[in-house]
Amino acid sequence: NDNIHEDKSRRASQSLIIGIKLAVTKHYIMTTLKRVPIFLASFILLNSYLALAFNANIGHRSVVGSVSKSAIRMSSTAAAPNSEQKSHLYVPSERDEYYQGNIAQYLLDLHDEGATLNFCGGMMFQLVLSDKLQTHLKSVAADSSSEGKQKKQPIIHPASQSLMSRTPDYKKSSFADNIFSFHGRELRKIPTANGGMGFVLQLSYADPSATLEEVSSSSTAGKGADAAWNGSPVDPQGWSKEEIATYDGWRSDQFRQWRKCSMYEDEGYSTFGQEFGNEAFGLNHRFFLHLDNQSRMWLSAEDGCEGTPADDGSSLMKKLGGMLFGR
Repeated sequence: NDNIHEDKSRRASQSLIIGIKLAVTKHYIMTTLKRVPIFLASFILLNSYLALAFNANIGHRSVVGSVSKSAIRMSSTAAAPNSEQKSHLYVPSERDEYYQGNIAQYLLDLHDEGATLNFCGGMMFQLVLSDKLQTHLKSVAADSSSEGKQKKQPIIHPASQSLMSRTPDYKKSSFADNIFSFHGRELRKIPTANGGMGFVLQLSYADPSATLEEVSSSSTAGKGADAAWNGSPVDPQGWSKEEIATYDGWRSDQFRQWRKCSMYEDEGYSTFGQEFGNEAFGLNHRFFLHLDNQSRMWLSAEDGCEGTPADDGSSLMKKLGGMLFGR
């Protein structure tokens, strides 16, 4: 009985100490947030809670709703790539030797492996291609003709064109051709996404027959556009006519239209909730590929946010993301 009493007392004391530490840490963090830049404050916040969580051995789980895991090959059906066996996905010299310019196959392999892209220095987004874009890229990847290699393969722009606005003939519009640029979305709050943070970067198929027109009183284009793209919504999982008509990805995210599951489904993406979960939400972007001075490939949004294939699925950022985002 004495041992039981002592054990209960010890646990009560530990709980009290943990509670005091959490309260002090919260006060410290809130005070710090007012005094330092947001990035430094975020770093302090994450590290403080990380240390407390490990010391207190606090675990937490999220309630996962009904999500079609086979549709997007998430973590339960597509394990994180083995960096040793799949190094050609991440090492530039091995990538170039392995694919020999077949960028379509490279994108397909990243999708099939459930690969993640490291955005903004630690935000892990799983790359997911729509079914129609996959079909298109498979056709391009299998086309060994000189025309197929020169005119159909996706382009990786040079390091000097690290922003979409630096690419040739750039226009603020919703234009995409599945070669120089792609339609896509950043999607969040997806419990099954690889990377441990609930993030997905989706690319979809754009109308290849569409053209650019000058903006006029009769044309439909997003705020600040200097050209109007007359494409149609040809991909069931791709941009809706509303997303095409109002796209303004050159503007700050805070001024743009984010969409919830219900909005995607109302606009025609009927399987959105089944694929990503009813709590998922997102924002559409145009994306393009470019190299850096180390020959790494980056998938870059029009607003400049970009990610490169990440080769370590067991990184600290993944573990931290799992703790903070319910994985």
